[in-house]
Amino acid sequence: MPNADVLVLGGGHAGAEAAAMAARRGARVVLLTQQLETIGQMSCNPAIGGIAKGTVAREVDALGGVMGRATDRSMLQFRMLNQSKGPAVASPRAQCDRALYRSAVRHLLETVPSKHPIRLVQGMAVHFLLQGGRVTGVVTSDGRRLEARAVVITTGTFLRGQIHVGTHLTIPAGRAGEPPAVEISQHLSDLGLTVERFKTGTPPRVDGRAVNFSVMQRQDSDSAPYWFSFHERAGHPDPIPSWLTWAGEPVKELVRRHIAESALYGGAISVAGPRYCPSVEDKIVRFPDAPRHQVFLEPEGRDTAELYVGGLSTSLPPDVQLAMLRLVPGLEAVEMTRPGYAIEYDYIPPTQCEATLAIRGVPGLYSAGQINGTTGYEEAAGQGVVAGLNAAASALDLEPVRLGRDEAYCGVLVDDLVTRGVDEPYRLFTSRAEHRLLLRQDNALRRLAPTAIRLGLWTDAERRAAEERLEAEEAVHRLAVDTAISPSEAAPLLASADSDQLAEPVRVVELVKRPGIPLEAALAAAGVTVEAEHAEWAAIEIRYAGYLGKERDAAARLRRLEASPLPDDLEYAGFEQLSIEARHKLAAIRPRTIAQAGRIPGVSPADLQHLLVAVMRRQRTVSRETPP
Repeated sequence: MPNADVLVLGGGHAGAEAAAMAARRGARVVLLTQQLETIGQMSCNPAIGGIAKGTVAREVDALGGVMGRATDRSMLQFRMLNQSKGPAVASPRAQCDRALYRSAVRHLLETVPSKHPIRLVQGMAVHFLLQGGRVTGVVTSDGRRLEARAVVITTGTFLRGQIHVGTHLTIPAGRAGEPPAVEISQHLSDLGLTVERFKTGTPPRVDGRAVNFSVMQRQDSDSAPYWFSFHERAGHPDPIPSWLTWAGEPVKELVRRHIAESALYGGAISVAGPRYCPSVEDKIVRFPDAPRHQVFLEPEGRDTAELYVGGLSTSLPPDVQLAMLRLVPGLEAVEMTRPGYAIEYDYIPPTQCEATLAIRGVPGLYSAGQINGTTGYEEAAGQGVVAGLNAAASALDLEPVRLGRDEAYCGVLVDDLVTRGVDEPYRLFTSRAEHRLLLRQDNALRRLAPTAIRLGLWTDAERRAAEERLEAEEAVHRLAVDTAISPSEAAPLLASADSDQLAEPVRVVELVKRPGIPLEAALAAAGVTVEAEHAEWAAIEIRYAGYLGKERDAAARLRRLEASPLPDDLEYAGFEQLSIEARHKLAAIRPRTIAQAGRIPGVSPADLQHLLVAVMRRQRTVSRETPP
């Protein structure tokens, strides 16, 4: 009998969520990782959330994952980004205590509510076990055999990872101080998969005791409390500020002078890196006319003076890094605690995966996280949820899970990866979602509750609490529709918003459609008290009712296209009406539906029309040939 139903390789953000979700679905789970102490490690900035990413973290939590709860338990500072730009792009972000986050993730995995406790095992997988072409487990470097019905590989930057500091120092490592996974990467190639390479990087850290904060701009936490998790309310200790300073002309001149010593520009690295998280060398080369670049000093933890230097990711030699730091206002006397570095690693182009994140052509194997060509903790966690749920489904003979583009950012993420592929480390943005007004951080629980209930992912207590919260939100909406407010009651609110006074009583629902009138305050003025967090969803539904209606209509049209399946055995090479590029792309990706085919780069509207005609013609032929 196998050791487990699902074996997860790697204990980072993808691996933790894959293990948690597989266990919640009823699977016996083993999580294998090099060091148990680094489960949930934040390898770069100890922060969760940001543009689109914060919504993913809430989606992961809504389904029962660990990221939201771990964030709340380790939060040092919170800010809601883009709030002034509207609810479609408002994004929560928290700075976390690195050690507390890691501790919280491990505790949450050890106590996840499931039929079978998750087994945490230390070791390194060196090759897969195979039976009839199906992956059935792994062998570790010390000879142990771990067998499972499904395996999820979430190896982050560890696949043949190499750290670069300057042009002359290359260290085989998956992360600073931890060895790379070499043999398992070679075995992926031996299984017939295409394996390519990306790079990423991290900035230096500094000792905050030598920082002159008086010349920097202080950035405090938002005053209103916020929780990423819908399921629990962790206590929030006093927040710790972050600080903003700038890398100006002295830094730019130093980097230009030493650019040939950078691993990236000195020839040590030639593969693509994350465009939206560039190194300081990239910034100065690509934006030569920018007078200065932002530098953020963010706390690493509550019990340490060490600071993360956001904005100065680099692969310059350590002595140049220290000189660069001391040219930043406020860091003139600073000491560097850890140098920054670039890291190069293997990934598998994700068009080799199905929408379930099963790897095509390798039964029993799933992948999630940076191995699929993404960057970011939240992107990894979202994939971990999808891979974990589907690995458990495969092992236990349950229904697979495919999240739609109108259902979750996790659905957008996975569909982009498996349909469009990547040519640089993929990062989520709100602009990638065509239905982003529907995919908000405030309604993640409402959107995903039906899936969580259908799959049995919540405990009875979690389900009751979720249903009570959703009912409370709907009750606020009903109160806004049913409650009248008089001109005298509304007068102070309208005056503060510089809005015309009322001539007669109106319903609160009409009043809050005016700019600057909060729903909670309008109800309070009418004598009705509600919780602020319950009013958020109702206020958005009221103010954006017209836009939301159009978005829902568009999403319904997309669902109809998604309901038009493409046969698995289509021979695209024989469809001569299609362009050569379209035939090649369709054969490689093998889309499940007409809608997915239309999202493949290189498939034109004309190709899509020809494909529809060809499929309909094929269906008529099959119908005629099938005996009654």
